[in-house]
Formats: sequence, C-alpha cells, structure tokens
Amino acid sequence: MKFNSAHIRIMVITWVAATSLISVLVLSGCGAANPFPSGTFERGEFYKEHDRYPEAVSALEAFVRHNPTDSLAAEAQFLKGETYMEMEEYPLAIVEFQILAKDYPTSSRVEDAMFQQGMGYYLQVGRVERDITGAHEARLHFLKFSQLYPQSEHMDEVISTMQDISDLMVLKRLEQAHVFRQLKKPNAVVMILGEVLADEANSRLLDRVLWERGRAAENVLKYDLAKEMFVRLIRDFPESEYRDDATDALAELEEYFPEEEG
Repeated sequence: MKFNSAHIRIMVITWVAATSLISVLVLSGCGAANPFPSGTFERGEFYKEHDRYPEAVSALEAFVRHNPTDSLAAEAQFLKGETYMEMEEYPLAIVEFQILAKDYPTSSRVEDAMFQQGMGYYLQVGRVERDITGAHEARLHFLKFSQLYPQSEHMDEVISTMQDISDLMVLKRLEQAHVFRQLKKPNAVVMILGEVLADEANSRLLDRVLWERGRAAENVLKYDLAKEMFVRLIRDFPESEYRDDATDALAELEEYFPEEEG
C-alpha cells in the first residue's frame, strides 16, 4: 500500500496523540512521579502531600540521616512523626516526636511535637473495655504541656482532649461499679462513684455519676448522702437527662425521711 503525504501526516498526528495519552495514563495510574532528587527534603514533603506515606517516611529519614545539621532537619523529623500519625502508627509517631525534642531542643517545632506526642498517647486508646494506659499517659503528658506552654495555640484542643480522657476514665469506673452492683456489693458501688466524683471533676458525665451514686446510697440506706447527690445534680446540671428523675427521687426522700440521718 502506498501512502501519500496526507496519510503520513495523519499517521504521525495519531501516533503522537496516542503516545501522549499513554503517558498521561501511566502517570495517573501510579501517581505523579516525584520531581525532586533523592535525599532532598522536598522529596519527602512531596510524598507526604500525595499520601504516599511509606515513601515519605523513607525519604524524610534519609534526609535527616544525611543532613542532621541542616536548617530543615527538625522540620523533616516533625513531618516524619506526622506521617506516622496519619498512618495511625501512633507508637512510632511518639518516638519520632521524642527524637525531635531530644535532638533539636531549640526548634520551634518542639511545642508542636510535644502536643502531637500527647495525641499519639491518647489515640492509642481503644474501647472502654480495653486497656486505657494510653489515656493515663496522655493526661500526664498534657498536664506537663499545659505547664510548659500555657499560651499555646493548641490549648483549646488540649482542654477538650483532657475532658475526653476524663469521660473515658469515668466510663471505665462506671463499668467497674456495674460489676460490683451485679455482685450485690452496693457499698463498693457507693465508694467507687465517690472516688469518681473526687478524681474526675472535669468530666461531662458527672450528672450520671451523681444520679447513680444517689441511687446506690438509697440502696444502702444512706438517705442523707442520696439527698446530697440529687441536690447537686439538680443544682449543677439543670439540663441533665437525669434531672427530672432526681427531682422525683429527692421529693420522695424528703417526704419519708425529712430529717437528716445521724
């Protein structure tokens, strides 16, 4: 078959278009190629921004290892910790943030790293019935953070997380109280819930604790204590779902036991 110039021109245009399309498909299929040289900070940053976390960790680690005194070394170390956080590899992230504080103590990233370290402790915690050691570690860590950086931009989140931790502690103790209730040990229930009120004053669940302790006090005939719990609930938590029940329970106690028990 013979081709004239028009045919050849069409074939060339078609080949160029097909080649361009293949290139686009290859790049889009495997993600954009990293345009930065190996061993550079920008290479690790690029991988992180494109959610290619294992490659980001490797690139950032290589940069810090080969350039420990570079002005971007602390930032690379921080990004490495952040990458592990996004991968939900919290123990590894905590270690990286600890390394940053140790190796680059004058870096402006130390404050951020310390905050993220606390979040790493907290995010390790699972459901209520599982081990909550991480919550204890997070609480102690954030208390220290609050002392070191009282004006930190992270303080609002620290306070909110501390309340979440307190709620978690309360739920754990309520589960413990429930076990003693099933074992027919009401005095133990009263004691446990009293400790909760003393230890977790910042919890959002105190109204529930007051309600359950009031009912437990009734069960062991400590009517003055039950009244005290219901009065506190009604006074301090006017929007509580337990308020109406506490009001009724208090009225009944005052009707049948108007005088304080000795």
